[in-house]
Amino acid sequence: MKKSRIILILAFIIIFSFHNISYADENKAILILVDELSMEDIEFIFDMDNFGIGFMNIKMRKPYGDESLYFSIATGRKVGVKSENYKGLCKKPDGTIRVIGFEDMLEDLYKRNNNVEVNMLGEKMGKKGVSYIGDDSSAIIAANKKGNIKSGEIQIKYDTKWLEEKTNTHLSKSDILVLSYNIENIYNRKEILKEYVKQFKQHNIIVISRSVSPNMKYILNNNLTPVIYINGTNKGLLTSSSTKREGIITVEDIYANLLHNNGIDISKAIGNPIKITPKNDPLNLAKILFKKTINMLWIASIFHGIVYSLQGYTAYFIFKNKWNKLKDINIYNSFVIINIFVSLLMGLSNLHINILLYLFMNLSITYIITVHMINNDINIIGLFSTLTYGMILMGIFFYPKLIYNSYIGFNNLFYGARYYGFNNGIMGVLLATSVISYYYIKELLPNKLLDYTICILFFLTNMIALSANYGANTGGFITSAALFLIVIYVDLLNKDFNVHNIILLILIGALIFGINMYFDYYSGDKSHAINFIIRIKNFGFSEFKDMFKVKAKELIKLTLTPPFIIVIPCQIYTLVKLLKWENFILDREIYIILLTSIIGFLLNDTGMITFVYMIHYLISLLIYNKKTKPVN
Repeated sequence: MKKSRIILILAFIIIFSFHNISYADENKAILILVDELSMEDIEFIFDMDNFGIGFMNIKMRKPYGDESLYFSIATGRKVGVKSENYKGLCKKPDGTIRVIGFEDMLEDLYKRNNNVEVNMLGEKMGKKGVSYIGDDSSAIIAANKKGNIKSGEIQIKYDTKWLEEKTNTHLSKSDILVLSYNIENIYNRKEILKEYVKQFKQHNIIVISRSVSPNMKYILNNNLTPVIYINGTNKGLLTSSSTKREGIITVEDIYANLLHNNGIDISKAIGNPIKITPKNDPLNLAKILFKKTINMLWIASIFHGIVYSLQGYTAYFIFKNKWNKLKDINIYNSFVIINIFVSLLMGLSNLHINILLYLFMNLSITYIITVHMINNDINIIGLFSTLTYGMILMGIFFYPKLIYNSYIGFNNLFYGARYYGFNNGIMGVLLATSVISYYYIKELLPNKLLDYTICILFFLTNMIALSANYGANTGGFITSAALFLIVIYVDLLNKDFNVHNIILLILIGALIFGINMYFDYYSGDKSHAINFIIRIKNFGFSEFKDMFKVKAKELIKLTLTPPFIIVIPCQIYTLVKLLKWENFILDREIYIILLTSIIGFLLNDTGMITFVYMIHYLISLLIYNKKTKPVN
C-alpha cells in the first residue's frame, strides 16, 4: 500500500509539474500582432535556428484601417469596415470577452460585400475556441459571429512572467491565442517578446505587423510588412499556393493556415496553408528580396514612364503635322521594342539588386543594338517581336523569374493585386508580338500547309502560356482565345464578320475556356480563377457581382487617372491619323492587333496597360512601314 501511495503521489507531482510549464500541443497556435516590425527587430527578437520569414501585403478593401485588417484575417478574405463602429472591449464575470460594436461592424461588412456569408475564425473553431490577450480592436480576430470570445484578457502587462502565465491559462481553454503586442520601439518590450517566443516556440507561432515600419516604407512601400512563422523545426522563406512566390504570402493564408493546422476543412477558404521553403540564412534572403522588389518597382516606373512619354511625343509631332519626324520616332519606337527584349534577357541575372548598374547596362546594351540595327536597315519590329515572343515563352515555361525580373513582367508586390503569372503588361506584349511574329515569319514560309501549321501553333501556344497552369491570367487567357478565333476566322478561313459568326466564335471561345477550367479544377494546385468559380458555387452569384464591381471600378478609375487619361487618347489620335494611309499588306495584321487590344482592355482590371503596349507595337509597326508623306 505504501508503495502504491508513493507511486500515486509521484504521478500527481509529474502531472502538475508539466501543467505549470506549458501545453505542448502541436495544434496549439499563437497569433501575435505587433504595431510594427523592422528587419532589425526581427534579427534581434528571433535569434533562433528555426523560423520562416516572408512578407505580406496588408492593403485591404476600403475603408482602410486596422479593423478592416482584423476582419480580413478573421474571415479569410479582404474586406473593409468602418473603424468608428468599434466601441471597446468588455470582460464578463464568466471570463468571456465581448467586442462592443461588433454587430454594427459585421452589418457594415455584409453591406459592403453584397451580403456574402462570411465564416469568422472564432466561429469556425467551435468548441476548440480562440482566446485573446490585448486591449484593442484586434480582438475581432478571436470573436465569433456574435462578437464573443471564449476567454482572455482585455489588458496587457509587458512582463515576461505575467504573459507566460496568462498564455498557459488561456491556451489550456482554447487552441488558438491572439496576442496584441505593441513594441513602440521600446527595447525592453523587444526583449520580453524575444523571451516569450523562446518560451512558446514548441507551438505554431505567427507574428505579423499591422503597419509598415518607418525604415521599410521608403517612398513606395505602404503595405508590405514582414511575417514570421515558427512551426517547430523548419527554417526558410514563407510561401503558399496563393502566391507561388518564395518569401510572399497573403492575408487570407493566415486564416487558412490556422484552420488547417487544427484539422478544420478549408475547401471553401480563399487562402492556403503556409509553407516554409527550406533555405539557409532566411533573414538575409528576405532582406535581398525586399531590396530587389523596391529596385524593380523603381525600374518599372522609369521604363513604363519612358514608354508612356513616347506616346505623347509621337502624338504631338503628328498633331503639328511634322511627318518628317517619323524617322526619328521610328528610332525611338525601335529603342523601346529592343529595350523590352533586353529587359527580359536581363531577367536571367540579379543585376537589379544594384539599380544604377542595372540602368547603365540596360540602356547601354539597348542603345548599341538599336544603332547597329538602324545602320544596317534591319526590320527591328519584326525581328525583335519574334525574339521577344520566344523569350517570353521560354520564361513562362522554363524560368518564370526571367519574367518577374523584367520591368514589363514585374508584379507589383507592394500593390498586392497579383503575385504570380503574367501581369497585363506582359500579356499585351505576348499577344502583340505573337501576331507580328507570325506575319514576319509567314513571308518566309514556302507553302500554305506550313503557314496554317505555324499559325495554329503560335496562337494555341498563347492560350497555353496564359492558362491556369502557367501564366495564370484569366482575362489574358480569354483574350488569347479570342485572338486565336479571330486569326483562324479572318486569316485562315478568310471570312468576314457578321452577327451569326460572332455568336459562333463566342460559343467556341466559351468552350475553350470551359476546357481550361475543367483541367484547372482537377489539377493538384488550383488557380485563383477556379477558386473564384468555386466561391461563386459556394456563396452564390453575389460573389461574382462583388468581384465584377471591384474590377470594373478599378478599370474605370485607372483609365481616367494619369498617365492613362493622357496616354490612351494620344495613342488613339496617332492611330487614327496613321491609318488614313493606304496599306493593303498590313490590313489583317492591323485589324487583328487592334481588335485584340480592345478585348484585352475590356476584360482586365488593368486592361489599359495591355492596350497601351499592344497599340505601341501597332503604332511602331505602322510607322516603320509607312511612307513619309503627309495625310490630306
